[in-house]
Amino acid sequence: MSRSDREPILSSEVVSFVHSGVAVTVATRDEGMRPAVTRGWGPELSADRRALMLLVIAPSGSQTRENLEGNGAIAVGFGLPTVARAVQVKGVVEAVRDAGPSELERAERHLRLFCAEAGQFGIPERLAGRMFGQTSDFVSVTFPIEEAFDQSPGPGAGQRL
Repeated sequence: MSRSDREPILSSEVVSFVHSGVAVTVATRDEGMRPAVTRGWGPELSADRRALMLLVIAPSGSQTRENLEGNGAIAVGFGLPTVARAVQVKGVVEAVRDAGPSELERAERHLRLFCAEAGQFGIPERLAGRMFGQTSDFVSVTFPIEEAFDQSPGPGAGQRL
């Protein structure tokens, strides 16, 4: 069976979760398996739910940028602390490019949703917004989702989606 004949890895419910005000953590690695961790913004799943595009904070010269442009191995975690829910997807980046205006707009919408979530814990928007960083440090990455896991606390943690 070819990849295009398979069902999407992610359910429509997980897609809604990913497109909400989740915190997005991006992990990459170098050839020596040394990790680099940063934030992601504006996640967007493809219509067939098999690929993810998002903006990653990866300034030129950073380890994250080198890893993305090198081996491209990536793991992206989506967490919503207000409900203790988390999902992780993994793959290999196919494209790294400068962020475009529509992607930056999507990232800013995501930031507003994230700040609203953080506000439920009493974290002021100005403080939560500091995690956004400088848009000049963003790169757009796209990758097919090869694996997905439930990372929510509890007996199902670590199970494949």
